[in-house]
Amino acid sequence: MAGKPHLYELLAVEQEKKANAERARAQTLEGFRQNQAHFQGLRRTFKPFAVDEAKGEVAGERLEAETQLARTVAEELDKTLALTADAFDVSYLIDEGNTVARADLVVGGKVIAEQLPATFLLQLEKRLREVRLLFKDIPTFDPVRNWVPDATADKPNVLRADPVVTVRKQRTRKYNVMYEATKEHPAQIDIVEIDEPVGEIRAYDWTGMISPGKKAALLLRTDELIEAVKTARARANSVQVDPDKKIAKRIFDHLMEPLG
Repeated sequence: MAGKPHLYELLAVEQEKKANAERARAQTLEGFRQNQAHFQGLRRTFKPFAVDEAKGEVAGERLEAETQLARTVAEELDKTLALTADAFDVSYLIDEGNTVARADLVVGGKVIAEQLPATFLLQLEKRLREVRLLFKDIPTFDPVRNWVPDATADKPNVLRADPVVTVRKQRTRKYNVMYEATKEHPAQIDIVEIDEPVGEIRAYDWTGMISPGKKAALLLRTDELIEAVKTARARANSVQVDPDKKIAKRIFDHLMEPLG
């Protein structure tokens, strides 16, 4: 990266550099364990004490077998540790940058909190998303009914609905005289079963739920805050870091000193 990189640029490449270093480490480790012959060379010769010149035999040393040295431990370590050092330095610069990466948390022009560290803003976004899941499952009362605060309740934020009034009825018989009795004929009576009102039922309901409107307002405010956190984190991560502040070379120079 030319010049002083921004923290967000380092964050963008950190995982790739870590993956490259881990891949190189795994391959080198496999070579150390499975392909030790690659680190060995062999040359075997034979020199006879006497030769039969009549048969065309030539005196001197003769090559019988040879295998080339394919690798050295030092060069394998150099290649692997170079990638490891690159990943080390990026992580170091990120952590170094995070010590100064800060930004205000602003929602709708209002400063909610000042100079929050970038690392905290990352955690804050995660926690706010968990809070949003909580808000999403808040139960709400039926908005069709009229709910009012109940001053007599033993808890705060208790609402009472207007009572629902219904009439209780009872099945009964009604006798209607169709014809009065005479000397010749008994009275003719029509019997009808009816549901006769016998009283009034009043159903009172209380709730500790909130209105759908208030729930929607909570979710909207949470979404706005999450977006503000993301914006703040982007501002915090725009801080520049000094690419010359590296640590890996000193660490690996110390480790590799016995091979020097």
